[in-house]
Amino acid sequence: MAQFKGIPELTTSTTPPEGPAQSGVGADLLDQETAKAILQHTLSLCTVDSAFDSSARSMNPARFGAIDDDAPLRDIGRGSCGSVFEIPGTGYAIKKGANTVAMWNDFNLTNCAANSYLMSLGLLEHAFPERRLPLVPMARYFNGPKADAFWRSHMTRFPRPDRKRAATFHLDHILPVPTRTREALVRRFFVDDEQTQRYVLNYPDNRDCLVRVYFGKNNPSNHLYDRTDTLRNFPLYLDQAKEIGIDIDALAEEMAMGLAVLHWKAGIDAQDTEFVIGSSTTKAFGTVFSDHTSQEPPVSTMDDLTQREVQLWMLDYDKASKFDIEKMQPFTLLERYLVAVTGNDPYFPHPVLDVALWRVFRNAYVEASQIILHAQDCYKSIVLALPAMLLDEWEEWGALDVDADEFDPFERGDDADDADEEEEDEDEGEDDDAESDDEHRL
Repeated sequence: MAQFKGIPELTTSTTPPEGPAQSGVGADLLDQETAKAILQHTLSLCTVDSAFDSSARSMNPARFGAIDDDAPLRDIGRGSCGSVFEIPGTGYAIKKGANTVAMWNDFNLTNCAANSYLMSLGLLEHAFPERRLPLVPMARYFNGPKADAFWRSHMTRFPRPDRKRAATFHLDHILPVPTRTREALVRRFFVDDEQTQRYVLNYPDNRDCLVRVYFGKNNPSNHLYDRTDTLRNFPLYLDQAKEIGIDIDALAEEMAMGLAVLHWKAGIDAQDTEFVIGSSTTKAFGTVFSDHTSQEPPVSTMDDLTQREVQLWMLDYDKASKFDIEKMQPFTLLERYLVAVTGNDPYFPHPVLDVALWRVFRNAYVEASQIILHAQDCYKSIVLALPAMLLDEWEEWGALDVDADEFDPFERGDDADDADEEEEDEDEGEDDDAESDDEHRL
């Protein structure tokens, strides 16, 4: 997996079969310019698209209660904290992991982030009228290994290798990007071989495609992807995003708004939290039709799972920590936040790699943070200065790397690699669910 070098945890969750299953990919592969135009359109935030997989259409009957409570759960992602399984016919998934403490932390901080998202929507809409806060999946129904009733009714629904008790919770399913987006990604970034591209497009796991926004790093490899690579957690690096012409400023601003909410409303450091492009039918507030008294009622207002918006999501909080902003020593809080943002995968713009994009990110983060803090009206003046101070320290960290075109700001030394390998060995011993890090589907 040459192009995923530097992201060692990203692997397919199963061994590819001898021949890929058919998933309805068109007879003709896209040409390069068409693929580029599709990516420009479908990776633009808030794009509404109906060209989703047949699996989305199969979910529609469930809107009217036709849900099979005994339907097998489908593996849609595996990672260091556990595995994620789609609940067929619904907009929900189940996350399952052997580390009960980490799962309990993930459950609580996910909902802390989700609640903070909801409380911040009205605050930021006037300052950022053309932007949206990244969505956060809501967590529901935590069940531990000793939840006998849950395991009696659900154990046989899991794939056979996963039929062991662990901690679980239900949560919103982050839906994949459109089918045509997958086709365009393969056409632009995989080897120009028709057999390989058809194999990748028809391989079932690749339907579960979310796009990781890596704006802090350029593509570390000049090799195209091949059939051993996966579309799960597809990494879109900064130079690739520029090459296909998507609005990187818009994505950077929305990422900054989301991070500001996590830091200054939720008090979460966002350690190892992911920022991905997926899709959603979820609406934060109830739908109200203007002049409804003068209109005929619609046939139905239930979600059409084939009509979805492409949006940025923030997910995974099992390794994150929550702090009391008011009680914690300000500079200790800054240190914890700085360690988290600079130690994460390269989602956020880097201060040196693209100075103009960093400035866009910085301005949005500081403005959103100030709005959030002033609305709470309970913090000392020093707290109001912390967002800009954090960005100043972030810039100092970035300036330590002399040449942003050649260095890898997130590259680890041999000692860190050895430590990671030891940690992975320990994880494998205690959590059979954590086989690979293609975790992305909530």
